[in-house]
Amino acid sequence: MRYYSFLTGSKVLLQLAGLLFTFSGSYISEAQNDLSAKMSVLLRDPVIQKSQVGISIRNTTTGEIVYDHNGSKSFTPASNLKLLTTSAAINLLGADYTFKTPLQYSGELINGNFKGMLKITGSGDPTLGSDKMPGNSSYTEMIRRWVGEIKKTGISTFSGKLILDPLIYEYNPIPMDYTWGDIGNYYGAGSYGINLNENQYVITFKPGLNPGEPTEPISMIPWDSSWTFINHVYTGSTSSGDKSVIFSSPYSPTIFAEGSIPMGKPFSVKGSLPDPAALLGLLVVKEMQAQGIIWNGQLVILRESNENLSADKINWINIYTEQSLPVSSIIKQTNTISNNLYAECLLKEFSNKKGIKPASTNASINYMKKHLQSMGIDTSGMVIRDGSGMSPFNSISPNQLTLLLFKMSDKSVFVQSLPVAGRDGTVSHICKGTGEKIRLKSGTMNGTTCYSGYIKTDSGLYYSVSFMVNKHEAKNRTVQRALETAILTILND
Repeated sequence: MRYYSFLTGSKVLLQLAGLLFTFSGSYISEAQNDLSAKMSVLLRDPVIQKSQVGISIRNTTTGEIVYDHNGSKSFTPASNLKLLTTSAAINLLGADYTFKTPLQYSGELINGNFKGMLKITGSGDPTLGSDKMPGNSSYTEMIRRWVGEIKKTGISTFSGKLILDPLIYEYNPIPMDYTWGDIGNYYGAGSYGINLNENQYVITFKPGLNPGEPTEPISMIPWDSSWTFINHVYTGSTSSGDKSVIFSSPYSPTIFAEGSIPMGKPFSVKGSLPDPAALLGLLVVKEMQAQGIIWNGQLVILRESNENLSADKINWINIYTEQSLPVSSIIKQTNTISNNLYAECLLKEFSNKKGIKPASTNASINYMKKHLQSMGIDTSGMVIRDGSGMSPFNSISPNQLTLLLFKMSDKSVFVQSLPVAGRDGTVSHICKGTGEKIRLKSGTMNGTTCYSGYIKTDSGLYYSVSFMVNKHEAKNRTVQRALETAILTILND
């Protein structure tokens, strides 16, 4: 409960309540002065002194802002934007909502030979075939299971059409403002109607013996043999780290990489699949052959609506349905490891649930902003261009974020989706040893470092906080340490 009311006919109790209110107001005033002194230390830190800094600290019991520095100004939130998407997913989709991907067929089976249609209809499930999602099957296990179910129908020869239908989402899988250097890398993967293995593949390079020598790609998994890979990745020094960048675009068969990897052992980097539906179709065909089904069929990837395949004209019979884990599990993973693909698919699902066909990023953003307004959050100055925070054009104020956190503080499934500082995901390296008193969502990109979430202080106060630092020239880890110090001073009040 956030709010408390006391009703009594006793004059004495009313007077006592007045005294308690006076004492409480005095205590809050002292707490505000204390926070102001603590935050002034952060603001004087040379690491951020010339940066744009916004801070909002809100009492999560009363909703009152107890400290504000540029709190109403708009800042680039980076992955702090995921707080909007995941909270809306709880409210608009529901904690128990799941994505369902059906395998269906139409046509007759004659003496084991199937000449009809087998269709895999995408649901936009971002976790499909990803064992990176706790409790989920890998794509190889999933496809093996699917083909096992197909074999149970009695098919021994496939002479029909295998149809992959990703049309539930818009054709363009990339939000408008993703940068070219991000799209080909795993964290910039597009959100398609059919996703696979979080739309990631892994390239393993063998470095040269000396800095400056070319590298050799020795494996690419999973991979479509029709794609072309052009390698301009060279060998760096042993301590150089990963400075490689992969470039590709949706539906394009040409992928190239440049930059460097460190000298020494084989080194792996992750890229984004340009066409997950086509890859899934090829892997299903390959698994059919591995399980003894003779393939004489045709693989069809739907790129636009085809009335001849609509459900009301064809009697589709269900073979198997792959069902995701619930949204409650998906948002926890989204916030813990800051998974961009999960956030983008959750966003698109808002317009899908509203019946928009195909579901789109822009339509879903409109629904999300209307939802925020219905919660009593003023969206003035708020710019939302995607669901993950990847766009540098996103903007939101610290006060808007702490108000959202306050409004969602009574929903335990949301609160518990935020990683515990010092233990989980992207905040495991800060505020170690603080138990579960600090839950924060991180947000980082070049020149941007943010933390927003909840702090339960040693004295029992409960705060919603947002720290947003934009346009800094320091390394993100350096700014994170400065913010960590400020966060710990709030905890140890």
